[in-house]
Amino acid sequence: MKAPLFKFLSYKYDLEDWEFKKRGLLKRVNEGKFTRPVPKTHESDRRDNNKRYLHYLNELLTPEITEFCEEVDMMFRMVDCWTVRYNRGDYQHAHNHGSIGFSGILYLEFDPSVHQSTCFISPWQEPRYDGTSIRFVEDVKEGSLFIFPSYCLHYNVANESNKTRTVLSFNLDPILPAQQAINKDE
Repeated sequence: MKAPLFKFLSYKYDLEDWEFKKRGLLKRVNEGKFTRPVPKTHESDRRDNNKRYLHYLNELLTPEITEFCEEVDMMFRMVDCWTVRYNRGDYQHAHNHGSIGFSGILYLEFDPSVHQSTCFISPWQEPRYDGTSIRFVEDVKEGSLFIFPSYCLHYNVANESNKTRTVLSFNLDPILPAQQAINKDE
């Protein structure tokens, strides 16, 4: 019988009222300045957005973040958010978002007929053949939210379409039990 030692859990939600939420997000995102970080493989507002839409995004995702917190039986707070645009030929190299907490990707402008979802690299080797396993997020569409452990390496293949692929990303830090007690007293 199977006796798993470790699990790699990820979470996927599809936002309701997506067209309304998309308009509000795009309005805020498009007010910002996008730059091409080195290496110049994509556009991002991470360095220049000063978290200006962090509160809005947090409010918008309250139902999904609440459900996520219930599923993992722990509280988290959104501490950072940014947008990444991939025009034709743009991609992103393998990276992670740190060693603690979870990260999220919200697919803002995404056409599954021409775009590829984010690709994740398994944190351990495949024991049957000593290889590296990679998986793309399945069944992604605009309004899909994917939450995963921040330490997981992930990347984006080159956008081969003339349609821009846009994602909102964010980090969720755990609120430790001692912090939860302090917050209740305030």
